[in-house]
Amino acid sequence: MTNRFRPHPIALATLIAAAGASGEAAAQTPDSAELLRLVQAQAERIERLERRLAAVEGGAAAADAPKPAPAAEAAGVAARLDKLEQAQARQPTVNWSKGAPQFASADGRSVFRPRGRVFLDASSSGGSRFAGRDLSGTEVRSLRLGAEGAYGRIGWNLEGDFADNGVSWKSAYVSFAHTVFGQKSELTVGNRLNDRGLDGSSSTSNTPFQERNVVGTLVLPQRGLFGVALTERVFGRNWHASLSAAGNDLDNAGDGNDSLTWAARAHWNPLKRERALVHLGAWAFYEDIAAGSAGVVRASAIGGHFNDEVKIAPGSVVGAERGRGHGLELATVAGPFWAAGEWGRRRIDGRDRGGRYGVGYDAHAVSVGWFLGGGAPAYGADNGTWGRVKVERPVTAGGRGAWELKARYENADFRELPGGGAGNAWTFGANWYLNDYSRVMLDLVRWQTDNRSGKYLLADDGYTLNARLQLVF
Repeated sequence: MTNRFRPHPIALATLIAAAGASGEAAAQTPDSAELLRLVQAQAERIERLERRLAAVEGGAAAADAPKPAPAAEAAGVAARLDKLEQAQARQPTVNWSKGAPQFASADGRSVFRPRGRVFLDASSSGGSRFAGRDLSGTEVRSLRLGAEGAYGRIGWNLEGDFADNGVSWKSAYVSFAHTVFGQKSELTVGNRLNDRGLDGSSSTSNTPFQERNVVGTLVLPQRGLFGVALTERVFGRNWHASLSAAGNDLDNAGDGNDSLTWAARAHWNPLKRERALVHLGAWAFYEDIAAGSAGVVRASAIGGHFNDEVKIAPGSVVGAERGRGHGLELATVAGPFWAAGEWGRRRIDGRDRGGRYGVGYDAHAVSVGWFLGGGAPAYGADNGTWGRVKVERPVTAGGRGAWELKARYENADFRELPGGGAGNAWTFGANWYLNDYSRVMLDLVRWQTDNRSGKYLLADDGYTLNARLQLVF
């Protein structure tokens, strides 16, 4: 298509003036060279004016051009939002649902979270026939700090604990998630709380009472609650099983042999619903005890952790070589109610001056609880352990928290061991859960001991009132 030239008024006036000027020049002088230069100058001036005119007309056309339709504009905004969302999806995430910031990569395969806990205790004992047992005081029962994380299927955990005026490592392990015959499984290498009994396998952050029962604290291998181990756990829909081989915990200074313990545990939930379940469990261990090992048998702090004078004396075992232990677990949850019972026995074989011997001791405990409102019993079905109570109306959000009443009877009997005693305790108390991460605990313990060794011989009884403020993240 041919564009038709449209003369601008300024350009037209310039042409007329140029023509007039040319006529006057022709009348005044016949010099043709002069006339030619004048025509060329005027032509260049016209060309410049035409370029300026084209530029002005182009700008006006752009200003008068129609704007994009609303649909096109919306499509552009959506495209920009898509780009922003894609960029955001590539950024790390932070989650505060566990009480501390959990940092995760965009794909969720790399995770890091600090963790810790603070137990602040107060205790007062009275009623004993021995004045040295009537003690009162406060302590930082546990001040723990650490971190946990994961890189894909590889997880890790590292925690140090300040307690009893010393610092010790607790959890220090690496785990590998995998499957065995199609079942979710986990292989752990390192120092980790052993899998033995309902209370013994649960963190004291979650147990209903301030201390584990006597089955969890007494019927255990020489290595104690922890040990550097190789542990395989397999998880089913309503069951789990574990097998481990462990040496001593991290406190071994490297100047002697470790004991070696083989241990197994399994639990099954024949009934498993949202508000009702039944827990059945069993465990066993076998240990080769290193010569000269200390703490083969532990005394029971039957009145609580603070008062070291209120204990059941276990007597003494010399020349221990092997140990075997086993136990049974039964628990149930029905709405706001829960109940649990445990029994365990340990046998120790060895040689002393009188020749070979085989002695044993046992313990049992029964406990019940009732949530008055604001929460419900917490049970971890994967491992068959006590879990963290979820508070419906936290105090920190203006609610009343959750209240729990509880009671327990426990008994330990060391009388088969040389110099071993016996004892029992009734505990009544209440827990006030402020939120998912903190609680106030009150335990009143009525204890009895009958010791045949140590400072406090023969029958004695008394009471201990223990209180705790707990914060866990």
